[in-house]
Amino acid sequence: MDTIAMLPWPIMVRRLIVAFALGGVIGSERERRARPAGLRTHILVTTGAALLMMMSQIVAGDDFDPGRIAAGVITGMGFLGAGTIIRYGNVVRGLTTAASLWAGAGVGLAIGIGWYAAGIVTTILIFLTLMAVRHLEPLLAPDAADIRIMITLLSGATVPSDLVQRVQQLGGELDSIEFVQTDISQGLQLLLCIRGSPELSQQFLSACLSRAQTIKSAHIV
Repeated sequence: MDTIAMLPWPIMVRRLIVAFALGGVIGSERERRARPAGLRTHILVTTGAALLMMMSQIVAGDDFDPGRIAAGVITGMGFLGAGTIIRYGNVVRGLTTAASLWAGAGVGLAIGIGWYAAGIVTTILIFLTLMAVRHLEPLLAPDAADIRIMITLLSGATVPSDLVQRVQQLGGELDSIEFVQTDISQGLQLLLCIRGSPELSQQFLSACLSRAQTIKSAHIV
């Protein structure tokens, strides 16, 4: 245990605090978009990865690979990231969140080994990817537009099982579902993000959804 003294307290605390802060930067964007893994999850991932990387440095000896723990962290992130991926019909959600967790673990490992510049620059690039790059997608795919529709289900009704097929029949693709009101007794309220051609009539789509037996109302937001 005397080898712990090889890493002074100021260095240890500084690395953990930086990892904490950078994890918060990445997680804030996911939290704002109400993703399954948000602020706390990303902070825990980056801080934990930094701690494990420091432990790897401390216990590494002549017969021990200091990268072994880091490799275990990256492998373990695959299991954590899989928990954020949701399949709804033909739509798969959560891949970006899983990728941000994986990248956040890399940031934590970089800070844990003392490579502050790489961790900070990577965090900036991750944040820009999550915040700004998605706004470039319409320019890269001009035939697709984002349509946001708020639907309210009847009291006691659950999400229609044919919701994805209904959207596809109208020429769109369901990109995400966000639960705004989760009290089923009061009627679930869902925010649908649908991608379709600019020519797709939003009013027609809203009217078709509102005619579903389980849907009380639908309007464009």
